[in-house]
Formats: sequence, structure tokens, C-alpha cells
Amino acid sequence: MRHCSLLTLALLAAACGSTPEPVEEAPSGPRPNVLLLCIDDLRPELGCYGAPLVRSPHLDALAAGGMRFDRHYVQFPTCGASRHSFLTGQRPSQPAHYGNGAFGSLGPDFDPASSLPGAFRAAGYHTVCLGKIGHSHDGRTASGESELPGAWDELPTDPGPWKAARHLLHGYVDGEPRTRGKSPISLFVGDSDEQYPDGILAQQAIEQLRLLSAGEDPFFLAVGFFKPHLPFAAPRPYWDLYGEYDSSTLAACVQPEMPDKLPQVHGWAQSGEVTRNYLAFGYEDNSWSTSDREHLRRSYLACTTYVDAQVGKVLDELERLGRAEDTIVVVWGDHGWHLGELGLFGKHTPYEASLRSTLIVRAPGTTAPGGQTRALVESLDVFPTLAELCGVASPAQLAGKSFAPVLRGETDAHRPAATSYWRRGKWLATSLRTERYRLVGWSDPITGNVGGIELYDLEPEPGAPGAVFESENIAISRAALVDELVRKYVNE
Repeated sequence: MRHCSLLTLALLAAACGSTPEPVEEAPSGPRPNVLLLCIDDLRPELGCYGAPLVRSPHLDALAAGGMRFDRHYVQFPTCGASRHSFLTGQRPSQPAHYGNGAFGSLGPDFDPASSLPGAFRAAGYHTVCLGKIGHSHDGRTASGESELPGAWDELPTDPGPWKAARHLLHGYVDGEPRTRGKSPISLFVGDSDEQYPDGILAQQAIEQLRLLSAGEDPFFLAVGFFKPHLPFAAPRPYWDLYGEYDSSTLAACVQPEMPDKLPQVHGWAQSGEVTRNYLAFGYEDNSWSTSDREHLRRSYLACTTYVDAQVGKVLDELERLGRAEDTIVVVWGDHGWHLGELGLFGKHTPYEASLRSTLIVRAPGTTAPGGQTRALVESLDVFPTLAELCGVASPAQLAGKSFAPVLRGETDAHRPAATSYWRRGKWLATSLRTERYRLVGWSDPITGNVGGIELYDLEPEPGAPGAVFESENIAISRAALVDELVRKYVNE
């Protein structure tokens, strides 16, 4: 296993220390607006991604008018770290970047123009943050300061009946906050969208669109919706939409058990978000009953349809204002979510269900309607892409790579592999997704000790959109393939 240990360290070092490509300013000209819709825990299980069970008409319509990315991978399967990498266009360079406190590492020397909204603000855009764009729920720290100092012109999120923004993510009906360990994991009561945070947020976004459209400057409006993040809480009609499906459909689970031949340190985890935080769901993994699975899956899908409706309201207003043709729309999921895959419910793993998420881009004049691509792209590629499309100067040290050529239909290739990360205790995982395989190496960055290596063959069935999952670790039996993948992809 010595060669596997060395390969694990090489994988970690190469992925974290790769040389970024310089990003040049695009030619000057008319600058489109940007509407960035960030959606928490939105896995790519939508009608437009080939999931007919899911009712997502508004996101489906957006994809029909733009481009759907079938192989988009985030940098981290947790909110704060994923969003930090997304907004800065950088890979992790210190332990603080591995968790939900990543924005606290910016420090007093932070240059606003090194961030996505800050670069647009420096270029003359009016930048507005609504809801959860960073890790906080209104763009502000606990002390009330901006989470990205100097990057936003406005942070106008109104918490409404929840009174404090920190309650919005876990908000229940009519201003009720969560009580950890005592509140229900799901609650579908009421019949008005505005009885829950995302419904009110959609109305605030509509008002911002009206104000921004009346201004002279191009705008960068970022709206961060909370659902389908836990708790699964939304108006009752969205739950009722899924009442016609039987248990065998709703409780579907690709693989209810741990993968075979795992090393001592591996990515399989307890479903802690579910089992520790909510009343009556204190089950251990692999003990979920069929009714448990059905309940969780139906709840997640109901919340997906609820947030889809809020997205639809915002997009309808953009159209009504006559700004759809000069506004780039991006829908970005900050990570995926295990909904039974590997027997898990949650997101904290270095595997496909956690790392693959929704990405839809509609760029008028650039994207052809109904486009779709299997190009491997990473979340940190969005920053340089938007900068190129809008003629905005972006930092030369960005680790991201513009996928504008993919949007223009010039190529269906972008990266040979997508790299993601996860931290468990002292162990850092570097997870590499190629066209066919997932390679995961575990190492202690401080001591250099190695915890193990995992390799999975994820070749999908012909025509599948990429929704495949890890089942058997073949790192030991295919050691030569591990060597080949490291030589071919890690040192690209």
C-alpha cells in the first residue's frame, strides 16, 4: 500500500496547489445584467434533468431557454465552504476554508474585487445580496458586518416574522424558528407561499428587480433561496402534489448499504443533519424503514417544487419588466444531497450525490435554447465565466476556468476532471471526478499521514445524465489504474 499512500499525497498536493490560468478582461461593449439564484441543497433531480417524478416547471422552462449542465461539481459538500470557493473562485489554501466558517478567514486585507460580486461592483454594477449567498442568511456576520466586505452595494434582506435572519434557513410557518432536537423534520401546513421564508424572499426579489430595472447602472442581483434545505417545511399544497405516488417510488434507494472494501478512513458518514437535529428521527443509518424513506423523499421533493415556484415568480417579473433579454440568469445549487444513495440522507460525503449539483445558465445571445452538456465543470468556474460574458475584469489568480466556449456551443469539453474536497476530523479528502471514475484520497495535511484511497467506476448507462453512485471500492484490485489516473489527471 506504500504506492497508494504516495499517490494520495500527490493527489492532495497537486489539486490544492495547481497553477491557475490567468483570466483576461473581455472586450468592452453592452454589459448584461446578472440574476444569480443560489438554492440550498438542490440536487440535480428535476424534470429537466430527466426526473419525471419531480414537478419543477419553472426551472425546466429556464433550462429549455438556456443550458443545463449535467456534470457540475461543487468544491465542498457543505454550505459555507462551497459558497466561499464559489464566490472567491479559489480552492482551499488553509484549514479555515474546509468548513462553514470559511468566510471568517477573509481577514482585514481582503480585496472586495477578488470576489465575484466585488469584481462586478468595481466594474460599475450595482450589486445586491438577498437571502443566503454566503453562509449567513442575509449576507451579514453575527455582528452585522458584511460577510464579503465591500462587495455588495446593498444587503436588504428583511427577516419578516422570523425577526432575525439567523432563523430564516430553519424557519417554519408564520415566523416559528427551529428548536434543535425538538422541532419536527417536516411540517406542511398553511396554504400561502408567503407563510414561509422563501415566499417572502421571492417578493423582496421582485421588488429589487423593479428598483434595479429603473436605475441606470447594470445590476448584479443575487438571491439565495433556502429550500429544499432541512427542515422540510412548506405550504400543504406542495406536499399534496406527491400524494399520488406509491411507497415503492418515493422510497426508492439506489443502494441501502455501505460500499464494499472501504479503507480505514473513508467518506461514508452518519446522516447527522437528520438524526441529530429533529424530533423523532434519532435513527442510525441503515435502519431507515420504508415509511421513513418515503417520508423524507416526499418531503424533499415537495420543498423542491415549492422553491421552484418561487424561482418562477422572480423569472416572470424579469420577463414582465422587459429585462429577460439583457440579463444572464444562473441557477446554482451549492451542493447535492443524499436522498437514500448509499443509505444516507444528507450531504457530508466526498461522493457523487453530495458533490454533483444543479447548474443552469441562460445567457441571451450566447446560449442556444434547450442546450445541455456533459462537460465537467466546477463551481469555481462560474466566476470567470460571468466575468468574461459581461466584460468584467477578474483577478488573474483565479483557480476557475471560464466555460463560455461551452455556453456558445463551440465545444463540449471543459475540464478533464473535477476536483472537490471534504474534511472529517483531521483527515482531508481530495475527490477527483473524471469522465468515468471517482478517485478519493485521504491525508492528514499536517502530519502527512495517509488514511486510505478509494476508486469507483461510475460509467453510466448509455444516455444517462450522470446520476451514478459509488458501490465498490476497486483501489486495491486496480492499483495500476490508480497510478494511471493520477498521472493523467492530477498533474494536468
